[in-house]
Amino acid sequence: MEIAVAKHAGFCPGVKRAIRMAESELEKAPEAVCTLGPIIHNPHVVNELQERGIRILPDDKATLLKSHITGTHIVIRSHGISPDLQQLLMERGAHLVDATCPTVKKAQRAAIRLVKEGYNLFIVGNAEHPEVKAILGHIDGEAVVISEPHELKNWWSNQTRKVRKVGLIAQTTVDLFMFRNLVDELITEVPEFVSEVLEVKVINTLCRNTLARQSEAFQLALSSDFVLVLGGRNSSNTEFLRKICEITGTRTLKIETADELDLAFLEGVQRVAILGGASTPNTIVEEVRQKIVGSG
Repeated sequence: MEIAVAKHAGFCPGVKRAIRMAESELEKAPEAVCTLGPIIHNPHVVNELQERGIRILPDDKATLLKSHITGTHIVIRSHGISPDLQQLLMERGAHLVDATCPTVKKAQRAAIRLVKEGYNLFIVGNAEHPEVKAILGHIDGEAVVISEPHELKNWWSNQTRKVRKVGLIAQTTVDLFMFRNLVDELITEVPEFVSEVLEVKVINTLCRNTLARQSEAFQLALSSDFVLVLGGRNSSNTEFLRKICEITGTRTLKIETADELDLAFLEGVQRVAILGGASTPNTIVEEVRQKIVGSG
């Protein structure tokens, strides 16, 4: 059996940076290091950091108000947080270590700029994702988050006045196909868009590393009999990789660790591709590869 491992299978640069910053804080003050929510969407990595002493704080204000955080070193995860939450942590005496991914910060700045310039802002992504929540926090919620065409149509049909300026950005890890489709839907599925809108500004906030992973996933899926996508169950970018591979018609399985891999799935497979989400460490990728090698 031939095994193809994606070149972009390990941590993305933003995740590497966040983990490095958390580990650096552990060396300085192992008793007082926390993260606001899981630092990345990979339970395996998060558990390892907890075993080394990192404590995970809840990321909602009500619970934080009851938590003792004075003097703690709080690592802001790669997804970022809202200014209000940041202010609350500082007022309660926490020392903040900002590990927000630089690409996410660009998306935050893009959102702020478009809202200040008077655009009706649409964010293509998952409204429940911490990155999107953080972006919304920077603009006081003045945006519409969409992931399906019907959400766009519903918003437009409920407007009492004409929409003249439209701005679009995306959650940094969104599937490129999804972003393109929703931008196209503005023109093809919303008649008022052509008749009402005078100005459209699209700022590309998609992560380059994510785009490279998506492109590679599509090509590997086309040339393989079976695809293994490795990543946390709550990882958006990993789920997008799975969907991209399934679009090609190639059998695809998403797992978190090598222990979850049932080798029976690989019976009769001539070429298997192994992909990893942005929060999947190389160690897990190698463990999966070794398990397949050892089976045959």
